Amino acid sequence: MADPSDIAHLLRRTEFVARPARVTALSAMTLPQAVDDVLDIARNASPQPPAGLLVHDKERGWEQFVEATHWWLASMLTRPRPFQEKMALFWHGHFTSSWESVGRTDHMMSQNQLYRSMALGNYRQLAQRMSIEPAMLIYLSNGFNKKGEPNENFGRELLELFLLGAGNYTEADVHACARAWTGHNYDWDTRRYVFRSHHHDTGMKTFLGTTRNWDGPEIIDFVLRDHPTVRVTAARHIARKLWEFLAHPGPPAGVVEALGDVLLANSMELRPMIRALLLRPEFYATAAKQGLVRTPIDWIVALAFHTGLPIDQMGATWNSGRMGQVLFHPPNVSGWRPNAAWLNTSAVSGRAGLARHLTWKLRDKGGYDFLNDLSVEAAVDHVAGVFGIAPLSASTRNALIATHRAERSATRWKNWWAPTDLLTMTMLAPELHMA
Repeated sequence: MADPSDIAHLLRRTEFVARPARVTALSAMTLPQAVDDVLDIARNASPQPPAGLLVHDKERGWEQFVEATHWWLASMLTRPRPFQEKMALFWHGHFTSSWESVGRTDHMMSQNQLYRSMALGNYRQLAQRMSIEPAMLIYLSNGFNKKGEPNENFGRELLELFLLGAGNYTEADVHACARAWTGHNYDWDTRRYVFRSHHHDTGMKTFLGTTRNWDGPEIIDFVLRDHPTVRVTAARHIARKLWEFLAHPGPPAGVVEALGDVLLANSMELRPMIRALLLRPEFYATAAKQGLVRTPIDWIVALAFHTGLPIDQMGATWNSGRMGQVLFHPPNVSGWRPNAAWLNTSAVSGRAGLARHLTWKLRDKGGYDFLNDLSVEAAVDHVAGVFGIAPLSASTRNALIATHRAERSATRWKNWWAPTDLLTMTMLAPELHMA
């Protein structure tokens, strides 16, 4: 049987929150069986975005963005196997596009669905599909890339951020890549990908030391399938990104290489590599369990689960912005930064604002008044249990007890403010912000 603390850690990292029923069920299995259960996203059937989000309505752009945000957050919260949505979020931050730049609901939802449907599929095939998604064609300007004046936006990010990482190519490679992708455009009439042969550069190009008449998709195949050395670099690049997303920044020695080898041995199929990652002993070490801050999106999903409040009452579209992470709006093509990015003054202030917003909803019509009937210690422990962070560390528990006791000793409005502030402070406890 698996260690329940390991299972809780596994679920926080893969399913946004360690649901007690899931912890109990998976703790009765071996760890490999539990990981396989987490990866069994077929239990989600074939989730699709709502029909109303598959068509762009220029008169309801903001409303559609809000609906899309709420739908995706609700999907993270309610899927039988939420790891599919966790991985869709990863790909959204890796192969990035921004709603603001793309400006179309249908394109952003098509890309979002691609990342969902191929979340654990073949990496090379996903990269190929990503490259001709209308959202990507618009976002990185390949939609109007043509011979004679190649646009390097997509080619540069394909090499630097998406496939290889900085330092593993030259400026000449970027230029050759951009030329190879000429003609792979966006049709502004049909709103679809189109290959325009008269815009494609058919001249000889030298890419990573190989000279030939490169075409865009051949670049991806060369990097991820055909070149024996380059594909190792690419495999390690995505292995590192996944480790840092699911475990912690700064992978231990040998981990990235080992995970990259699993990806290569399985022809770039992602599931075996992610399974190996989730079974690494380093994934369950203290450095991993204490090494990752919950992103604002993770935190919102966890709070929705623990409070029982509907997603549309979370104020997600504006509160997530104050915390630094808005779905469908990565800050730039490199995506979101982890850990320290979530702990600056502005981001923490945003979390405090959301905690207070939710507190008013929990206190509506006398909610949690019963805390006044409990001892100070029992009230603190009860609220910690509500938010899934019991037992608290001694320092956090003592601080909450001292503050709650002081508020109970006040003579004015103590019966209202003591439970109110205890709820808010508990949502801001360090334990609730660790992934």
